[in-house]
Formats: sequence, structure tokens, C-alpha cells
Amino acid sequence: MFTIVDFLIALTFICVVMALVIWSRLKPDAKPDKQESEVRAQRAAAFFAQAGHLASSAVNVVIGVLLGVAINGLVQLMFIGAWAAVFNIAVLSAVLFFIVFLHDRLGKKLFPSGIRPARRPERVRETPLLRRLSLPAGLVVGVVLASLGLDDNLSGWLS
Repeated sequence: MFTIVDFLIALTFICVVMALVIWSRLKPDAKPDKQESEVRAQRAAAFFAQAGHLASSAVNVVIGVLLGVAINGLVQLMFIGAWAAVFNIAVLSAVLFFIVFLHDRLGKKLFPSGIRPARRPERVRETPLLRRLSLPAGLVVGVVLASLGLDDNLSGWLS
């Protein structure tokens, strides 16, 4: 469906757009004030945080759509009576989850972080609503599109 050239063109476009937005936000001054540079740095940090939230939301929507297609396929297997396949998929998924969980726990035990937390940690900002709802929305869209018969178009490039 996509070739490497399409992917490189999309990445180049994204980089150019981000560079233009950053360049348009900067004011050319001979001697910037310290206070002005702090404000500029805060604006840049807020912009990159917003861009990060949007990128994460887009990735979550794509993951949700693919998970929705997979869930629809699993339900179809259940309806045609392929319970052995459904059981095998569920058991293998649970084993994979357990392996990843044990790997994380073992990594924390073997390589503890030597960094102590701050005495007064900063208030953690809540993630935006768009980012929190992107995975469930993608999941619903994936199930609906797969129910309409568009699952081959959505996941055909994976095989």
C-alpha cells in the first residue's frame, strides 16, 4: 500500500511544516531580553508538547483501528465455531502479556534507578482529552469498519 518513497515524502513534509511553524514563531532580534527568551522557550516547549500530544493521538487512533479489526476477526472466529483457534490466541496473548510484565519487573529489580525523586515534584499535567479518547475512538472505528467489510483494506498491507 505504501512504499518507502511515500513514507520519506510524508516525513519530509512533516519536518518542513514543523520548521516553518517554529521559524514563524521566532522574532529576529539583535539582542533578545532574558525575559523575552524565557517566554519564547516556554512557547516552544508548549508547542512541542502540543505536537507530541497530536502525534501520540494519531498513533493511538491507528493502533485502535488495527485492534478493532483484530477483535472483529476474533469474534468472527467465535461465530464460525473455531473455538480452538480463539482459545489458542487468547492463551498466547496472555502468555505474551505475562512475559512482558515479568521482564519489566525483573528489569526494575536488577537495574534500579539511582535517581531519587525531587523533594517538591512539579505538578503533573493531565493529558488532553483528545489523547485520552484517541485509542477508544480508533477501536470503535476499527470494529465498525471491519463489520462493514473493509477489514481487508485496513489490514491487507500487514500480510
